Amino acid sequence: MIEEKYPADWLKKVPAVVFGSLTKGEIRIHLHSGNGLADGGAPRDVPAGKFPAGLHMPNTLLWVELDEAMNVVSLWKRDT
Repeated sequence: MIEEKYPADWLKKVPAVVFGSLTKGEIRIHLHSGNGLADGGAPRDVPAGKFPAGLHMPNTLLWVELDEAMNVVSLWKRDT
């Protein structure tokens, strides 16, 4: 039996914000920015191909789905 590190619903809809493109082909996002000890957010570099059109601009608010290894599965726009 595999023990879960986090409840599955915690990984389904994680708030994030686009920081910018620091490396060719990748876009940096910050997960949970403004929350607790991760006040600046936990940075994550995501392949640009995972981003839907129009969601790669800095300061874009996103929802992110993560897998058990904390890899980004999907991204979509977060309404303000």
